[in-house]
Amino acid sequence: MKKIIIDPNNIDQGLVAEAADTILNGGVVALPTETVYGLAAAFDRRDAVGRLYKIKKRSADKPFTFVVGDIEKVRSDCFSPLPPFGHRLIEKFWPGPLTIIYYAPNNKTLGVRVPSHAVTRQILKQVNKAVCLPSANISGEKEAVSASGVESIFGDQIDMVVDGGVCSYSKPSTIIDLTFHPFEIVRSGVVSQRHIVEVFTGKRILFVCTGNTCRSPMAQLLLEKSILENFSHLRDRYEIVSRGISASDGAVLSKEAQLILGQKEDMQVSGFVPKKLDRQIILSSDLIFTMEEEQKKYILHLEPTAEGRVFTLGKFIQSMREKDIPDPIGKGMEVYARTYSLIKEAILELGEWL
Repeated sequence: MKKIIIDPNNIDQGLVAEAADTILNGGVVALPTETVYGLAAAFDRRDAVGRLYKIKKRSADKPFTFVVGDIEKVRSDCFSPLPPFGHRLIEKFWPGPLTIIYYAPNNKTLGVRVPSHAVTRQILKQVNKAVCLPSANISGEKEAVSASGVESIFGDQIDMVVDGGVCSYSKPSTIIDLTFHPFEIVRSGVVSQRHIVEVFTGKRILFVCTGNTCRSPMAQLLLEKSILENFSHLRDRYEIVSRGISASDGAVLSKEAQLILGQKEDMQVSGFVPKKLDRQIILSSDLIFTMEEEQKKYILHLEPTAEGRVFTLGKFIQSMREKDIPDPIGKGMEVYARTYSLIKEAILELGEWL
């Protein structure tokens, strides 16, 4: 067994490449994570995975979880479409000490984690494929939390130990199974049940318009205020955000929107920063409201799995025949005032609906 030492604060890329090559060539390598040390083997090397089972004395009917270095690779390659809650778990806890079990594209279940340890993330990026990384222990026994602990347990049964220091948490990751409704915690670990429940109950509402400089920010800010004033019991339950399909860097909330909100709602909102709509915010939102029907179509074209979560905000306005809320950009304060009134009416109705 070879031992190499890699300082997380001064990572030697030559040693990273050596560890990655050992994994790619079918070796079993002990790697540090923020939780405990793990034994790494390339998932597509049956010989190496077979050695893992033998070394750990693990029953062959218990599959290993995978680790990868790239969160986007998990979203695109590893899982079937996750529920919004799953995407928010990834936002909150990855990279980090949470293993998520869900359906793979082939409809089998799969457990995946993206660890946060700097050394191991660099090695995983070099490997550039999924790696089995069960904890470094004999099945049912205490996990190793240092390189010396790995050596004392396995000795020459493995090919390499990467010493990246003592694990910061020194206890296993939490494992959550999202194939159960709403979820099941399979193993308690670093991430507490309370923190998982907070993410689950904290629903995300997304408002979308063209540039995120007037309509969707007004809807966001009005709903935040309405919840605070009229539905305070929902204050911690909903996260309200807004985005623009064509939002540009350096944009600001329109002066007219600032004036209207200042006059009508006594709001000072000069610090609002418009943001561009992306696929991740669509995937992670429980409810999505657009200002126009065409914006709804755009979202469903970009992400068809959002079907059933996207609505036009105008549907909450009883007085409107057309369900598009008009874009007031460049049309003066009178149009802005009309747009504000429509959005305000919809938001009051939406608050009751929520």
